[in-house]
This record gives sequence, C-alpha cells and structure tokens, in this order.
Amino acid sequence: MQCLFFKMQEANIRKRGKLASDLSPFGSAVGITDRNDYNQSWKFPLLRSLISLAFGFIVLMGISMLSDHYLPNPILLKDSSSHPGAFIGERAYKHLERLTSIGPRVAGSYENEIRTVDLLMREIGFIKQFAHPAHKITMDLQKASGVLTPLGQGLDHNTVYHSLSNVIVKIEDRNSTGAEEALLINAHFDSVRGSPGASDNGVSVAVALEVLEVLSRGREPTKHPVIFLFNGAEEKGMLGAHGFITQHMWAKQIGAFVNLDACGAGGREIVFQAGPGNSWLIKAYAAAAPYPLANIVGQEIFDAKLVPSDTDFKIFRDFGKIPGLDLAYFKNGYVYHTKYDDIQHVSLSSVQRAGDNLLALVSNLAMSDWPSVRDSSDIVIFFDYLGLFMITFSNLSWHLLNITLISLAFYQSINWVTIQDADSPSGRIGTVCKQVVFSCLAGVFQMLGAFFTAWLVVGVMTLTGSTMSWYSLPHVLMGLYGLPSLGMALFIFLQVSAAQERALKSSFLMERVQFEGAKLNLTLIVLLTYMYGIRSNVLLLLWLASAIFGRWFLDKLYQRKSIDGGWLLLHFISFAVPILQTLYLSDSVIALLVPISGRNGIHSNPDLLVAMVTVAFGLLITAFIFPLASLVRHARRILYLLMAGHLLVALGVIFTPLGFPYSAGLVEVKPQRVQILVDGLIHVERTFYESNGLVRRRESGYWLFGWDHNIKPELLAPLEPKEGVKLVDESHCHTLPYCGLPYYFPSLKRIRSSYWAPAPQPLIYHPAKIQLIDQKLAGIDKRSLTFTLTGPDHMSLLIWPVKGVELVGWSASKEIPLADSFYTERPLYFVTYFYGVQPDVPYELTVTLKVPPSLSGKQVLEMAVTSHILHGHESIENEFANTLKKFPPWMYAHGWTATYSHWFF
Repeated sequence: MQCLFFKMQEANIRKRGKLASDLSPFGSAVGITDRNDYNQSWKFPLLRSLISLAFGFIVLMGISMLSDHYLPNPILLKDSSSHPGAFIGERAYKHLERLTSIGPRVAGSYENEIRTVDLLMREIGFIKQFAHPAHKITMDLQKASGVLTPLGQGLDHNTVYHSLSNVIVKIEDRNSTGAEEALLINAHFDSVRGSPGASDNGVSVAVALEVLEVLSRGREPTKHPVIFLFNGAEEKGMLGAHGFITQHMWAKQIGAFVNLDACGAGGREIVFQAGPGNSWLIKAYAAAAPYPLANIVGQEIFDAKLVPSDTDFKIFRDFGKIPGLDLAYFKNGYVYHTKYDDIQHVSLSSVQRAGDNLLALVSNLAMSDWPSVRDSSDIVIFFDYLGLFMITFSNLSWHLLNITLISLAFYQSINWVTIQDADSPSGRIGTVCKQVVFSCLAGVFQMLGAFFTAWLVVGVMTLTGSTMSWYSLPHVLMGLYGLPSLGMALFIFLQVSAAQERALKSSFLMERVQFEGAKLNLTLIVLLTYMYGIRSNVLLLLWLASAIFGRWFLDKLYQRKSIDGGWLLLHFISFAVPILQTLYLSDSVIALLVPISGRNGIHSNPDLLVAMVTVAFGLLITAFIFPLASLVRHARRILYLLMAGHLLVALGVIFTPLGFPYSAGLVEVKPQRVQILVDGLIHVERTFYESNGLVRRRESGYWLFGWDHNIKPELLAPLEPKEGVKLVDESHCHTLPYCGLPYYFPSLKRIRSSYWAPAPQPLIYHPAKIQLIDQKLAGIDKRSLTFTLTGPDHMSLLIWPVKGVELVGWSASKEIPLADSFYTERPLYFVTYFYGVQPDVPYELTVTLKVPPSLSGKQVLEMAVTSHILHGHESIENEFANTLKKFPPWMYAHGWTATYSHWFF
C-alpha cells in the first residue's frame, strides 16, 4: 500500500521541483541537488575502512572498560580527620576482617548465633558510646520464631523456624516523638556452609556499620529514624528478614528500605530492583549516589528468574508491603557461595565505593521529606550512563518517548522515500520503496540467520564435548559465537546488496536504502517491546533516537556535498552514545550470566543462552554498521576475516587447554561446583520402615548432584565407589517422597537427576527422630495426627497423604501449607524446620487429614524426615574430608552429612 502511495506522489514531486532539503528536515536526501552524488561508483578502500572502524571500536571499548572498572581511592584511617562526615573505607574494612576471621557463619552454628552476634553487639556498643548527644541509639537482639508460608510469589516451600538471631539498632533524633517513618537498612550476616562470606554478605554488614558510625557522629539529627537490621538467617530462606518484618515492634514504623546483598564479589554494586512503584526512592538514589550503577535491565532479568536466587527484598516487599531498593555486588560470581568468597576478593576501593553510595543515599532519605502519597503502581524507568550519571523518567514519559520516536522513525523513512526524484538512478519512487522493504525483510533474515548459526555452533560445541569452554574466558564468546553469526548476517546482507546495486545503480543510494531498512526493523522491534511492556527497551530507544537525529544531522550537513571520509566519521560518531552504552551494558550482563551458568543445573545447556545474548548484542552494535559495507570495495573479504577469526577461536577451545572451562588460580578462581552429601540414612542408615514400624531397609552412600552442566558420573572416581555409580532420575521420585534423597530445599525441578555411590556408614551423633504421640478423630471424616520432631538445626518433613486423603490443616499456622508443584496427582508438602538455638522441648506438629470412609483404620500417610548437619565436627568426619581432598583443585567439591528416613502412619 505504501509503495502504491509513493507512485501516486511521483508526478506531484516532479511538478514541484523543489530541493529535497526544503521538503522536510526529516526527509532530505544526501546530495540530492547534485545528480552526480548518487551516480558515483567510487567506494572507500577496504583496509583503510577496517582500520578506522577497528580504531573507533577500540577507543569506545576502552572508555567502556574504564567506566566499568573505575573505583574511587579509599579513605584511610590516618586521613579520617581531614574527611569529617565521610565514609572511612579502611575502618569498614577492619569490620570485615573481624567478621570473616570467624569463618563460615551458618545459621544455627556457634559461630553465627554466639560469636557473630557478640561481635556485632560489641561494635554497635562502641559506636553508641562515641555517638553525638543529638542522637538516640537503641539496640535490640531479637530471637525470631515463626512460620513462613508462601504468598504465591514464587516461594516454593513451607518453613517453620525457631529462635533465629537478628541484631537491630535504631538511630533517631533524641527528641523524636516516635511517630516518624523510619528507613530500614538490611544486611544479613550469616553465610553458607564452607564459605567465609566476605562478599555474601560480610562486606554489606561492614559498610552498614560504618554508615551507622558516620551518622552517629554527625551533629545534626535525622528527620527520619534509621533502623539497621543485621539478620542472621538469610541463607536459610530469608527467615531473619521475615522474623523481623512480621514480628518486631519497630517493623510497623518502617516506610522504606534498602537491602544489601551479593551474587558476586568485589567490583561495583548495582541497584537491580526498585519499588514496587514509588519512583521517589530511585530518584533519591539518582540524586545522591556519587557513583551510580542502576539499570532496569537488571530488574527484568531478575523478574524473568534468570538469576537462580532471591534476596530479602522479596520478604520486605511481599510481607512488609513497603517499597525499597535492592543493591548487590554482581561481578566475579565465580566465588559466590564457595570457600573462595574470602576477604582477598574484596578490595578496599570496592568497600569505599559502596560506602560512599550508601552513606549519600541514607543521608538523602533520612534528611528529606518523604511524599505523603505513595503509589505502588508508580513505575519508574531508570539506568545509568557509563556510571557517570543516572537517567530516570516516569511511566508516562516512557510511553510518550516510545510513541514519539516510533512515529518520527516511520515519518522520516516515508518522507525520505516520497521525495526521491524520478531522475535519480533508481528511476522511480516505487523502486526505492521496494528496495527499502526488501532491505527490511533482508534484515529479518539476517537476524534469523545469525541466531540459527549460533545454534549450530552450540550443537558443534556440545557434540565435541566443549560446552562452557568460555566459562573462564568470557571474551572468547565473541569469537566463538559472535563472529560466525555476524558472518552469516553479513553474507545475507552482501547477497541482497548485489541485487540492490543492479536495481539502484548507486552505492550511496543503496547505503541509504539499507540504512532505512535497518531503522525500520529497529522501529518494529521497539514497537513490539512497547506493546509487551518491556521497559528495558530504553537501550533500543537510544539507538533509534541516534538513527533518526544522527542521519537528519548528516543530511543537513551534506545536502550540497558529496559523501567523503568525514561523512563516515560523523556517521560513526552519531552512534557513539548508544554503542558505548551497549558495550557497557553487555559487559555487565555477560559478567552476571557467565558465572551463574555454573550453578544453573545440569539439564539446561548454558551455551545456548550466552550464545543468544552475545549474538543479540552483536547484531545491535552492527545494525547500522552493515549498510556501510555498500560503500566499501571488496566487502566480501570481511567474511573471510570473520570466519578465520571464528575458526581460530573454535579450534583453540576444542583442541587446546584454552577451552578448559575451570581454573583454580589464587587470584582468578573459576571452579566447577559439585555438592556431595554423605547420607547416614540413605544407604546404611537411609532407613525405610514398614507400616508396623519394623526396619525394611537401611543403607548409606555418597549422593552427588552438581549445579554445573558438565557434571558427569566419571567425576565420582575420587570417591572410589565399590559397587559402581547409580543414576537417580525422576522415575525414582514418584514412588518415594523426593526420590528417597535428602534434598536441602524442594528443588526437584532444578535437580532432576543425580548420582549415587555406595559408601561406608558415617557416624551420626545427633540423628533426626520423629514420633507419633497422638492420633484422634477430629470429626466424622477427619483424623488428627500429632508428631514430635528432634534432631539437628536443619530438618525437613515431607508429608505425603495417600491417594484419596486430603491435608486440610496443620498446627503451624492457619494457612494450609503449599503443595509441591512436582507432585500433581498426589500432593506432597515439603516443610523445613530450622532453629538457631536448640529448643528445650521437641518440636510438636499436628496435621489434620480428611479421610474417606474406605480408608478408615488403614494407612493414610507417608512421611519422610531428613536432616542436614551443616556445622561442627559432626558435619563431616575425617574419612569423608579426606575423600573430598582427592578431587582436582579446579573443582569446588564440598559436602556434609545428611539423613533420610521414611515412615508410614
């Protein structure tokens, strides 16, 4: 239809005879007043063009890398007197040293519940002692007990917890009435087993302590109280935060929060979640943070569950119904939740940067007036540009920006086509129109061809056993997947260009036609993302704006001149802003996704995701570079360079040690993750009871499951299994609760298969025990069963009513527990039980079942009890510890002792 419209306009354009530049600022054609401009057959030399382009990209990549790696100089204690009111990085680092010297701080352990709590109470006591009289500082030690049942936002298990430690301190104006809304700063101090937890989350605790100290020494009291929550059970399923926000006396006073966490170590911290709504929070961060790093792309990655973890942000948002910001370290995720998360991987400059940002943010929020009306639907779009400044705008502005740029892009393209003179080399407006549409369609095939090529290369890497060859060297991703994909896109482009050159008879007109095709494709993608409400399309909007206004500027500047080298330079410069931001963002995305691929399970091939992400960024960066190939002699030779580069990288990673995914260096450690559980009740003490209470079977062994795609049964060789390694897959899980294995959390969907190797019986000093102490009728068709449970501080109950029996209540809470989504035909309830300090009496639980008359007097319930001994000498005996040492240094093999028992009632 558009082409027909263009033909109808041709006669009128001939009659008007005006200069193209007079028609519209968005539609002027390059050199349209000089017919020889479009007739030029001269092209730019290939070598000079490639060198210029490479130089430009090297400069931009250098700027991007400098922005990404910049950290401020730390302020040392000896210089503190010359920096009053400043965050002293070295003092915070001293806090971190003292905290990590304790070692792993597993919730429920002596190190976490006693030593760490004492350390925090002592440090806060010192701060309180030297605080300015204008401030009132109150400290509290909470021992939280409660039940965490899901609200439908993705929490997949039910948890009962008892006596978990939270250290809480509030700083406020000494003359405060107590009616002011408070700001909450949250940082958990516990760690996973075997990890010193320097980044996750010791550094956040240290930074928060120093911010508290700086605030306490200020002369001016804050308008809003600031509550610092150091919670001791985040790694157990965010229980510390839940215990505080649902039970503590200060919780109702909180109007906003800042959560501090990590999925990496060192580097820069990022705001990756904000809200819900309440744009004033992210705007406060944008105004206050001296080194901003925030992007709505991170929030949408997290919302898409591409990051296999959660933070306390979810608890405060869902249970506290309060808005907040979620800050986390994300670089060097290789050491996350490993023994390598030590203080050596946290630089003093990194601590200084986080502290400067947090102190500025807290000061801004604590000293300013908060809006009286809060709107959780007040969506804000935000991103930083190269870490230099923040850009935020409202949801309405996002809508207007999308509509405006989409409209301008279509208008500019249509207007440019309509002003083509019939005397141009193309002959008719209709020809130009057809070629623009042709270029647009060719662009679609270029994208499809690029992604298909990446998929083929992934297949080759899988067949050759070379998956994750980029894990230690993410930069090879461009050579491995980017170059062949861009080569395919360029091949399709050149084939189309050959046909277009015959039709248009001008390389310069052909470049403009191809540019318009690329711009229309980008416009359509922006339109799709807009229709689906993908607010991270702001990067695409930046590209679209550059395409619209950059070409308009060039048309204006060159409307009476021929295209030359200066035009090429200006063309590249016109896209420098989006290229820089794309390089900057792609580095952060890859830095996040690559380490995560090592803990995303064995069933999904991570090569596919990282390949597609690499290709997507590559296509975006080259979208408006490809049309320049029409202006270069011997452009087909670029194909040979791309393929040669790809083959060099591919052969290198397949046939040389370059492609080995893992490393164990002292500085750059990128290990393979393996978890091995020696389970005292799985093969010698994995105990299966008959309905009469007699033991049917007992056995023990090593259970291995990996978070890494490359986990293979051969890796069990150091265990020296005598009877071979057995595969445990989903078929085992329908006859026994959770496959007869002691899962730490209900994660069957992520760990659908694992390996089992027989082993000697471990010593179990503190076994889990369940006892039925009462059974009675609770109605005509209801039966109540009461159990007591004793054992270590981490246990689970797997409650599995027989078919036809329905669980209708339990004593832990009014809400019925959430059934596991894996068991659809016969609901199973996974209930975890934790305690920080061992209770004086056994835990007692009553379940109420609805039993049909046909099952009266018969077995109505299967139940499994698991326990995990995660700390102390009982967690791993000498023989097992020596076995773990046999694994290669590039493998992070860690384990503990667990038990599983299966009962009928």
